[in-house]
Amino acid sequence: MKPSKYKDIFKTGKELFWNYGIKRVTIEEICGEAGVSKMTFYKFFPNKMEFAKTILEVEVEESLKKFEQVIHGDISFTEKVKQMFILKLEGAKGISIEFISDIYKNPEMGLQQVIEKQKQKSLGLFVDFLTDSQKKGLIRKDIKIDFILYYLNQMLQMFDDKQLVSKYDYPHDLIMEAVNFLFYGLLSQK
Repeated sequence: MKPSKYKDIFKTGKELFWNYGIKRVTIEEICGEAGVSKMTFYKFFPNKMEFAKTILEVEVEESLKKFEQVIHGDISFTEKVKQMFILKLEGAKGISIEFISDIYKNPEMGLQQVIEKQKQKSLGLFVDFLTDSQKKGLIRKDIKIDFILYYLNQMLQMFDDKQLVSKYDYPHDLIMEAVNFLFYGLLSQK
């Protein structure tokens, strides 16, 4: 179990990084917001980059655990896909452009590798899930898994369309519409 000061630093750092990016946030700001001294910060973390890497690794690991729980959960195939959409969207919630930019436009930070490793692992789990679901007859046998992956990726991009998102009272409503369209298409369920 981590000490409370560690948790305070971690929580504050995550919030600041998510909102403003990594480069723009200073250790002094993190310590001030967390109510700890710089000496306390350095007791737990050698520098800001290692701190950012720790936060990212913990967040990535937690998201993978949630993903695996959905895959192995005792819920229907449709509900699993819906939950996966929700997890994907929740994982990106509150993350600023600056944070994403710091990860992808600054390879010297070493954070892109953390993200890429997570992407590969979750993609492998998802492909296994789809392949298994296809073998069980939950997905048409004549459809390629690569097409499903492509199509789902296109669906996720809909959530970046502010005009489309504004048509729904809640993001969950758009998720449900997308999942229902994926499974049932345009035709009425008569």
